Amino acid sequence: MNTKIIIYDDNCPMCSAYTKAFVKTGFLDEEGRKNFNNVTPELIAKIDLRKSANEIPVIDTASGQVWYGIDAILELLQQKIPYAKAIGNIRLIKWPLIKLYKFISYNRRVIVASKRKNEIFDCTPSFNTQYRFLFMAIFLMFNTIMLFPLREFVLTKSIFASSAIAQLQAAHALLVFVNISIAAQLNKREGFEYLGQINMLALLVILLTIPLIIVNRYASSNFSSLNNFYLGAVATFTVQEYVRRMKFIDFFKTHPAIILVNVISMISFVCYLIG
Repeated sequence: MNTKIIIYDDNCPMCSAYTKAFVKTGFLDEEGRKNFNNVTPELIAKIDLRKSANEIPVIDTASGQVWYGIDAILELLQQKIPYAKAIGNIRLIKWPLIKLYKFISYNRRVIVASKRKNEIFDCTPSFNTQYRFLFMAIFLMFNTIMLFPLREFVLTKSIFASSAIAQLQAAHALLVFVNISIAAQLNKREGFEYLGQINMLALLVILLTIPLIIVNRYASSNFSSLNNFYLGAVATFTVQEYVRRMKFIDFFKTHPAIILVNVISMISFVCYLIG
């Protein structure tokens, strides 16, 4: 019988998905996966709650030992994968694993933007400026680079056909400037939260266009109608997701003027590219 139990944040879809994968692949029993609001006080007493918000814990109910984060994952993998811990604990391997884990963990509420339920325990990860800035910098660079294939293979065969790459990049840079200017007017926590949500929204838009880029890159036919329809669907998703994310950070109530600026900026962005 497996005596290990993983305790996860059930308000985080990513946490829910990967802990469920441990059960499906046999690394844990059905009873070895519990969320923070469905565990006994005895188990809760064994863990560091603040640390658990940032690094998911695994408890061995037989020995009482607790592992967190990467150590917890390695402990589970070791049960079926020989030398998982030995390899994972090599310094040159473990250091990037820890950094990657923290990169995702500290930004997971920005990634999923999921509202807290009626929880007994608040599993919101600590606010970490370094990892939030890194998150935004990496994906801002990625989004900027992806505008080149997006324009070459998709936009040139759509209603945006007349827009040049310099025009597209200039419009994008202006949007970035506007959003940074907005964030600068807010307190540090709100500013980073706002930029994180906008950055993640832009990333989702780019990721959704990648299949279209691939189709247009390798197909010989002109898919202008398909491109326009697909871009319209992405635009509809973007509006819905923007509303959801601004509600998540309560900006409709606290900063309605920012919402107005965002709407004007996006309309201007589209009109400028259409020409």
